[in-house]
Parts: sequence; structure tokens; C-alpha cells
Amino acid sequence: MRILFFITKSEAGGAQTHVAQLAKFFVSRGDEVAIMSAPGGWLEQEATKIGAGFYPNPFLCNTSNPLRLWRASKTLSRAINNFQPDIVACHSTIAGLIGRLSIRNRVPTIFTAHGWGFTQGAPLSRRIITPILERFAARYCDNVIVVSRNDLDLAHDNRITNDSKLTLIHNGVEPCAQRATTAHDTTNIFFVGRLTPPKDPILLINAIAGLPEELRKQIKLTIIGDGSQVDDVRDCIRDNDLIAQIEMTGTLTRDEVLKRLQTQADVFALVSRWEGFPYTILEAMALGIPVIASDVGGINEVVDDSVGCLISRDDSQALADAIQNAILYPDEWKTKGQRAYNRIHSNFSLQQMFEKTLSVYQNALRKRNKD
Repeated sequence: MRILFFITKSEAGGAQTHVAQLAKFFVSRGDEVAIMSAPGGWLEQEATKIGAGFYPNPFLCNTSNPLRLWRASKTLSRAINNFQPDIVACHSTIAGLIGRLSIRNRVPTIFTAHGWGFTQGAPLSRRIITPILERFAARYCDNVIVVSRNDLDLAHDNRITNDSKLTLIHNGVEPCAQRATTAHDTTNIFFVGRLTPPKDPILLINAIAGLPEELRKQIKLTIIGDGSQVDDVRDCIRDNDLIAQIEMTGTLTRDEVLKRLQTQADVFALVSRWEGFPYTILEAMALGIPVIASDVGGINEVVDDSVGCLISRDDSQALADAIQNAILYPDEWKTKGQRAYNRIHSNFSLQQMFEKTLSVYQNALRKRNKD
């Protein structure tokens, strides 16, 4: 097969990790693979490492500017004419819409939704407009892959497309040895993510600030990431007098993040207003790290009280209670980490993701060949 992956951004993120994993798998099979995204980011570098072609599309970004969208579409069309793919796999909302509406079934097309723009908790304008666009675009693809049961239910509820064109394939992570748990002087909590909506690190900081002083002193929070909220996060840390308890690292490479999680983390926290099915949680759990997370999107399909703690969206008190529990009962949370490790390696493997995705692609090609 000749496969062109089309995704909006090249910066490190869950959807980009997903594309890199799939590209590496298909290259290992001997398929010809190319990736198109905005240039200059992590995914472009990964394409070179794994032996995939890369087509830069400088007009791709999260925008509604019609001129940029038209130019992005034309750039994609030129790449298709050059690469002659058997199948185009579109990822992320903007690339998914541009790809399907540009190709319009001329080439077998698969769209993977890494969380719908109309998910629970998203801004009202998105929840009104995005389903209309997605229903229209779904006419122009052979299959829509969703990465969580929550997203599958949302697709049904919003009548995005018929069941025959919807496939649930959970994200998967690479197998790894469970980290050796070591005692730390503090309970080390890690937050990893872009400091932009939907992530809510300020809720996490305020929850820590609300703990009794003797408990606050037993916490070390590390925030890894950067984005538009970075100044607000710094101000919140300073205003709550938590500079000694909280480290902000900025953006780190994926390898650096995983190394710090493996050697330092006692608890992983992902606090969000909305989500799809985040990779960061899977990667933390694959290392045997228990998770505190907001009960949004598909997170409750992998996280429950046996492997960490789910909290309601925006519930600062429940978040503070979960952190306090992790401090006071470290042995219980180590057991949760062991269960997290077992769950990921049993149910969310890369191999399962690869096999199911390959089947979707092959079925799309077979159906086109019959027609």
C-alpha cells in the first residue's frame, strides 16, 4: 500500500504520536508511507527517522480563514498527485475536514477523530457548528475511526454517519518494563500537556493550595508543557505561595518526559475541561503510575478508582481530596500503579491498534476494488 497521512500540526501531541506509530508500523511492513502536516515540528523529524516521506503544508493551522484553507487544500491535492496514494488517512479536525472535502472520494479516505470538537465541555459554538460540518464531510470518506467509546456514542447521538462507516479503535502504547518504585521525600505529582484549553492546570494548583499546610509541604508538582496559559499559571503559583512546591519545565522532548515520569513520578494528574482519549494517561499507566484525572471524554474507559481516581469536571474539592489520599496512603497508590500497568499491557497494546487499523484500511481498499 501507498499511504498518505494528513494531519494539521507537526508539534508533539497525542494525535501526532498516533500518526508516528502507525507510520512506523506500515513502513516496517514494507508499505510506502508519507506524512503531510504543517512543517518544522516533532512529527516531521519522526518521519525522517522512520523512513517516511514528508510533505510540508505551511497553510495548515487551526483557522477558519478561507484563503488559508483553500491554499492548504491545493497543497494537499498537489501532494496526492505526486505521491499517488492508495489511501489517505486524515487525522485531527481541520485536516480531517480539508482532506475529505478536497478529495471527495477520488481516493479511499479514512478519518480518525481524536476527540470530537463537539464533545461534552467544549465551547457552545463548537458543539453547534462542528456536528453539521462533520455530517457533511462524512459523506466523503470510507470509514471514520473513533478512539473512545465516548466518541462513538457522540457520533451516534449527533448522527455523524451510519454504523457501517464507524469503527472504534482505542489508542495503544508501546510495551515497556514496569519502573522500579522508589521512596521519595515528597509525593511527586506530574502534569503533562499544552498549557492551553482544554487543560486546566490552574484548578490543580488551586486544589493543592487548599490543602492544609503540613500536606502542601509533602507535595512536589511538576508541570511539563507550554502555551497561552503559561503566564496565568505562573501568576497562580506565585499568588498561592507555592513556588517551592511547583516546578514548571516548559516543553520537553517526549523521551525526556518519559524518563522523568519513569524515575520521579508517584502520581500522574491530567485535569481538563474536555478530552478525547489522551495518550499521556496511557503512557503514564504503562509505566505503572496511578492517575488522577477529570472524568471527561473517554478517560473513564481506562481510569477508575482501582488505578487512580476520577474527579468531576471543575471539582476542586474532589481533586484536593484525591491528592490528600495519595499523600496519606502511598502503599495503596503503589498498588493502584501496579493495576494501571497491568490494565494497559492487557487491553491497550500497540499491536491491537495496528491490527485493527490495518483491517480498516484493507477493507476500504477491497470495497473500492469491488465497486
